[in-house]
This record gives sequence, C-alpha cells and structure tokens, in this order.
Amino acid sequence: MRFGIVGCGNISGTHAEALQNIQEAQLTACCDTDEIKGRQFAENHRCQFYADYQDMLDHGPMDTVIIATPHYLHGQMTIQAFEAGKHVLCEKPMAVTVAEAELVLAKWAEHQDLHYAVCYQNRFNPSYGKLKTMIDQQAFGQLKGIKCELTWHRDRNYYEAASWKGTWAEEGGGTLINQAIHTLDVVTWMVELPQKIKGKIMTTLLEDTIEVEDAAMATAVLLGDVPVVIHVSNNYSSDPAPTVTFDFEEAVVVLTADKLVVNDVVVPLEESLVSDVAKAYWGSGHLRFVRTFVNQLIGLPDPHVDTLAAADALDSLKMVCGIYESDRSGQWVQLNK
Repeated sequence: MRFGIVGCGNISGTHAEALQNIQEAQLTACCDTDEIKGRQFAENHRCQFYADYQDMLDHGPMDTVIIATPHYLHGQMTIQAFEAGKHVLCEKPMAVTVAEAELVLAKWAEHQDLHYAVCYQNRFNPSYGKLKTMIDQQAFGQLKGIKCELTWHRDRNYYEAASWKGTWAEEGGGTLINQAIHTLDVVTWMVELPQKIKGKIMTTLLEDTIEVEDAAMATAVLLGDVPVVIHVSNNYSSDPAPTVTFDFEEAVVVLTADKLVVNDVVVPLEESLVSDVAKAYWGSGHLRFVRTFVNQLIGLPDPHVDTLAAADALDSLKMVCGIYESDRSGQWVQLNK
C-alpha cells in the first residue's frame, strides 16, 4: 500500500517510522506548504514532494493519505481525499466542530469502498487494551464514577513554534481539543458517550501567548447518573502520563499509558512496541495503530481492527465541543441528541 503524508511537522515522523517497519507499506509522497520543510522530509524519507495538496491527490503515487496538518484542515482534507478515491488515516481531531465531523462521516458513507481511521493511538497501548477487555467482560461490577486528569507542560516556546496553535480559528481550542481529547476518548470508547456535560475553560499562565484555554474543568454524566470528573491543564512543570481512574463496585482501577493498577495491584501487560521517534507521553500505540490500519487495508486478519477509531471518533469531539458550548452558555449541554 502506497501512502502520502500531508503535513510534515513533528507527528509525521512517527507515521513515517511506522510505515518503514511495515513490509506491505511504502511512503511514496508528502506535502507541505513550507517547501523547505517538505523537501527535507521528502529527502529524509525518499518520497516525492508536493507543494499543493490537491496536486498530490491528483498525481501522487498513493492509495492512502495520512492527514497530519493543523486541526482546521482535517475535515476538509479528509473530504477531498475521499472524493479523490483515497483511504484516509487522519490525526485527531477528525474536525474542529461536530457539524464538520458529521460532514466527514456523510462523505465517507458515499465511498463505502474506502477505509478511514482517526489516530487515537492510545487505544493500542497494552494497558488500554487490557482494561477494555476487562470492562467488556464486566470484571469489576457496576461503575460508580470516572476521574480524568491530564497535567502537561506547554509553554510560550511550544506555541510560538507553530503559529496555528493557540488559536480558535486554526487549532479549534486549546488543551481540551489538542491534548485531553485522547483522555476523553477513554471514556467514550471504554464505556459510552455521556448524556450531558457542563464545564469551564480558562487561560492562565499563557494568557499573554494564546487565545484559547490552557486549563479546563468539567463534569459529565453517564447513563445511570454516573459522574465523570475532568481536570486538564497545560501549566504543569512536566509531562506525567494522563491518568483515568475508574471507581467500580468491586475495584478501583487506575489507567495510564503504560500501567494498569487494580486495587493497588499492578496488572501484568504484554510488551509494547517501542518507537524511536514518538515522545514517551504520546503512549506506545502509534506503531501498532498504523500496523493495524495497514492490515485492514490489505485484508490481513488482525485482532486489533475493532480498536481503530472511525465514526466513534466523533464522541470525544462531542465532549470537547460540549465543554466549549457549556462555558459560553453556563448551562448543561446534552451530548446524546
């Protein structure tokens, strides 16, 4: 399978690394509006460079597009790729609004021969997979509550290195839509989309640098009045693994990218694939994620295919956008409409 990458920033190297380790895949094209960066990426990975995305879609030697551009381009570029007959692997979020994400899914429905996946690589961490199986087997009794915590460090240099970040128009938000959306995906993937959500966002230490939030807190409610407590911030001093705590009738379960603890006992996990490129706090799932997507494309059996995020990637975006809407209105926002 021949792949083209649009957007040659940090995350593109992780996807290129994954493809290089898959015999049935080849990176054949790349595209970036920054010609210097794009040509350097093309030289490093021995693929053809395109300065224009539509040109790459029309003439690039590829079957699949990996979309790794600023957030505001994800939806429209996915739609363009479907219209060009290309499979799509898109970085999160699938779009910056629920309405645009629904347009993406509607266009995909018109091209049922094409495969689509959104990069929620943490689903492929061994800790995540193990807990998902245990929850599906109802191993812990009734769920009583969930607590989501993400505290990372993103400073002025981080935002000034990429002008699209820190803006409503191009990033679509701040720490919620960029970092915490992965943590919210834990809730929607492992359990369900909450019924409603209410939250507040704020800009604190980065108020002179960005126009979006650097911190947020929210409460969501699952079916049966189960609370989901959410706390996220980009103002911490380092990047500890995001933590999701599940309070069950028969166990307290703590989940991180590389660890699963049940009632204070560490659960043994299978060994994860180790990336030479991806940052540790991104989790270990990127290589397994891309391998699974390629297997789906070529029809190879893979036990992880159902783990791929596609239409269900909309659920975590609904949570993010619900918090933004709630902050503006001061009201609860219904998510299961």
